[in-house]
Amino acid sequence: MKISGNDSSFNLGAYVKNVKTAKEVNAEPKEPEKQTGKSIVGEDKVVLSQKAKEIQKAKMLMASVPDVREEKVKEIRQRIEDGTYKVEGKKIAGKIVKESLLNELA
Repeated sequence: MKISGNDSSFNLGAYVKNVKTAKEVNAEPKEPEKQTGKSIVGEDKVVLSQKAKEIQKAKMLMASVPDVREEKVKEIRQRIEDGTYKVEGKKIAGKIVKESLLNELA
């Protein structure tokens, strides 16, 4: 392998500079007064839009709603045990098709 160019120390100098910069970035921060004689004023802050706040509120409300409606399950279980629970096949098939179509659109 042949290295061309007159000044190969230029490449070495760039490498050394990158190493020094990396060390400075990873070093402990100095006090602002000692660095520049001035104090640093300012801070990072996050501002949420109104829509983001509404989404956050909706997520919190959804998290508070139980996944299973216990009273409905209890009612259906009781009707099955009593033999009064009737299944309407056409209604179930219609709801399955409707949900399937909605899933395809989403």
